[in-house]
This record gives sequence, structure tokens and C-alpha cells, in this order.
Amino acid sequence: MNSIRETFVNNLKFYRKKKGISQEKLSYAVGKSIAYINQIENKDTWPQPEMVDKIAAALGVSSSELFAESSSPTNKKAVLEHKIGKSLEAELLSRIEREVKEVCAML
Repeated sequence: MNSIRETFVNNLKFYRKKKGISQEKLSYAVGKSIAYINQIENKDTWPQPEMVDKIAAALGVSSSELFAESSSPTNKKAVLEHKIGKSLEAELLSRIEREVKEVCAML
């Protein structure tokens, strides 16, 4: 599970790239320097709550979406991989169980 900061940064990058907004455009939209946006994305600084609101508005999302674990692309991928893995594991175990029963029946 990601930390709050990792989730925020992942979502920030995801939505910024999805909307085709460069760090430069985002920095202009929120009234900060490109270096400041870069520092946030590199986890070198943490924005104040009012700045989180400005960033969210510039990206066209809610502030809560920037913190939502379920919005995090990396989390969605991990959940999907886990579900697929469990499904394949159950199928494989079921197949092995059937084959063992067949072998035992032959003995």
C-alpha cells in the first residue's frame, strides 16, 4: 500500500499527463514556479492544503481524487494483478485436485 504522499504524487502525475498539462503549465495555473511543481512530484516538498486545492482545480479533479488510493493507477494495476493471480491460482489448484483424484481412482 502506498503512503499518502506517494498516492498524491502518483495521482498528480497521472492526471497532469492525462490532461496533457506540462509542469510549466501547471506551475503557471497555480502561481508557483516549475521548480516547485518538480519538488512536489519528486517528493521533496509537500504542498499546503490551499495549494492542493489549486492543483486539483488546475487538473480538473477534486482534491480528494488526488488522495484517493483507488484513483492511483499503480494501485488499480496491483489490485487487478492480485485478482488475476488468485483466479489463476484457484484454477490451477482445482485442475491439480481433479488430476490427483483421477490418478487415485486408477490405483
